[in-house]
Amino acid sequence: MLQFNSDNLFQILKSFYTLTKIRIVLIDSDFNELLSYPKEQQGFCAMIRKNLQVNTNCVTSDRNGCLKCAKTKELVIYRCHAGLTETVVPIHDKNGIMGYVMFGQVLPAEDYEVVKKRLRRQYPERQFRGIGEVIEQIPVRSSDELNAAALILQAITSYVLTNRWVTPKKSEFIRRLDNLIATRLEENITVDDVCAEFHMGRTRLYDVAADYLGCGLAEYIRKQRIQYAQKMLENRGLSVAEVAYATGFSDYNSFARTFRQVSGVSARQFRKNLPD
Repeated sequence: MLQFNSDNLFQILKSFYTLTKIRIVLIDSDFNELLSYPKEQQGFCAMIRKNLQVNTNCVTSDRNGCLKCAKTKELVIYRCHAGLTETVVPIHDKNGIMGYVMFGQVLPAEDYEVVKKRLRRQYPERQFRGIGEVIEQIPVRSSDELNAAALILQAITSYVLTNRWVTPKKSEFIRRLDNLIATRLEENITVDDVCAEFHMGRTRLYDVAADYLGCGLAEYIRKQRIQYAQKMLENRGLSVAEVAYATGFSDYNSFARTFRQVSGVSARQFRKNLPD
């Protein structure tokens, strides 16, 4: 999931629509629609999506477009199952996809009359009352116009990332980090391990961690290890040294020093203070 600055992004989406008259949508990496302008589907797409099977085809088409975009990490222009042209622009850093911006639902200028005829046959008036009128209202755009819009949107996306208007959702970030620490408690977790888990580069990971954790990444991991150590010290069958090694400290002196820094007392004193 994504955490995003809805006010700033809404203004960008609205401005894009004002210039292009093309609906635009922000989508997370799980293909959930997060923000759009206009908010609701309009015209042709809104009408055909009322049909359950057609809506399933639309969702599948959008998902496939995003998957192709995720694979290349570049913008993808494609035709949906109905023949309309769609464009997907990735939101990503150098190590992975965070989400997508999708716009389109337009007729290709190169053969729009052919596509309109096919739409009328595929979605007959007797089944979709008023479909002929809304087909005539579908915007027509050339490949050059779509490429220009996509290029501008790529520049805007870079600006959005630079200003960190889009980031991984805080609760999800912390949950996944805590889970990584818990499952690899006895191991030495490196920055590269965390980068791989979140599909982020080092610089972005440090920035996100600073915002969400209130401290450095390494410091947070040490604090989490000490919390596990405090819990383990309740088991008086384990020696302090065994607790140290079980929580990822290969050097007992390092464990003792870190434990005192985090807890305010030594590990042995902490155990003595525990109720019987």
